[in-house]
Amino acid sequence: MECSTTLSPSQKIKVLRKAANCTQEDLAEALGCTKSKISRIESGDWDYSQEDIAAARKFLGVDNVPFNDKEFMDFKQRLYQWRDLIKNRLTDEARKKQSDLAVITRLYFEPELNMLYRMFEIKLLLTEALTVKTNVALAEEMLLSEELLIEEASKENQHHFYCNMGALHINKQDFKTALQYYIKACDLEVYVLEKDVSLKLNLAICYGMLGKYALTIGIIEEIYPFLDYNRYSSTQTYLDNTLAVNYFRIGHVSRAKKLLSKCLSEQPGADSKYFLGLSYHNYGCACWKSKEYEEAISYFDRADSYFDKNDRMYVENIYWKVRCLIASKKDSKARLLISEVKPHIEGNEHHLLMFDSLSHLFTINDDASIDFIEKKTIPYLIGKYEHYRAIDYCEVLKSRFMAWSNKGYKKKLIKLKAMICDINEDMLFGEEMIFNEENTYEYASHSGCDD
Repeated sequence: MECSTTLSPSQKIKVLRKAANCTQEDLAEALGCTKSKISRIESGDWDYSQEDIAAARKFLGVDNVPFNDKEFMDFKQRLYQWRDLIKNRLTDEARKKQSDLAVITRLYFEPELNMLYRMFEIKLLLTEALTVKTNVALAEEMLLSEELLIEEASKENQHHFYCNMGALHINKQDFKTALQYYIKACDLEVYVLEKDVSLKLNLAICYGMLGKYALTIGIIEEIYPFLDYNRYSSTQTYLDNTLAVNYFRIGHVSRAKKLLSKCLSEQPGADSKYFLGLSYHNYGCACWKSKEYEEAISYFDRADSYFDKNDRMYVENIYWKVRCLIASKKDSKARLLISEVKPHIEGNEHHLLMFDSLSHLFTINDDASIDFIEKKTIPYLIGKYEHYRAIDYCEVLKSRFMAWSNKGYKKKLIKLKAMICDINEDMLFGEEMIFNEENTYEYASHSGCDD
């Protein structure tokens, strides 16, 4: 494929003329010259004048596309300004800007700008995916088509491709794979026109979902002062919620509540429903962490109405409400809620196991229930990196084993305490995940040790 540096402006006009199914006669009429002149220019005998180039570009509808190095950089800057709108979730405004930028797709001889446009178009699709579910499949289809070209693409476009792949896998709840792509994107960040601190935020989100809560907090606190989101944007609310969640998971409940109170008092506008529900839900979890069960239930009650009943967050909210009801000895209400949520989790193995585990808390003094939590629930949660939830079940068993140490549970208690220490160490002093040459997961100490 010829690139822009190998084509003169006259040659570019010839390419665009043919792509538009425009004849030499048509162009000659637009320029007020003879067909013979157009023919001789396209044969390489001489070039268009600057006035001819301007008239030809206007006639072909490509006034705003780059024909020289300065215009190339100006157009790239416009693409990054478009990306900033997308990053700040100003998707309606981004869609309005898109039509002006889409003209670059007519210039096949500008492969770098074409791919950069497509990368930001995919970013827009993934940003809208929260409300337009079909966007995820469309974005994945587009990314798979780009994957065939990515090795030959510029480092800049590779960076944006890996960022999009990370976002795609976050949408698919595959945080391991998302992290792999974000790490690749970080390695190429030096090649982009303008750095985006939200890349570090996405890294932090992945680490948080993989149980590295202290590491997540460290990354977010490092980038927090540099985020330029509008104070009341949904992105800022999401950021504050992410930080608050990781605070209360490692025991900093007061910090979490302070951030969540801010979220509840400074809600964005039209798109605030989901984030308002998220803030209520997380405030309830913070109250759960500090064993304020009645207050937690009231926040979970408020969060209920903000989530669709088929949404993952609705089920998650019910889970923690049930957990608080059990802790408050309100078993009948807890059982009723479990029965109500069952139709919404059919076929979802994760949610079914979680609510089965809650059901076993009603009969925690029975060996069968202890065996279920010990051999199914806790190993499953550790395998899914849900350390905060695994700790909860570990503490339930710990209290049982301590009460029954005379029943032969002494060895189990010692083993359980060691497991709790290991999980806490992973949460509080978690190591940074990296990938070796075979793309298998390893851990690198945050202290920078070589072993």
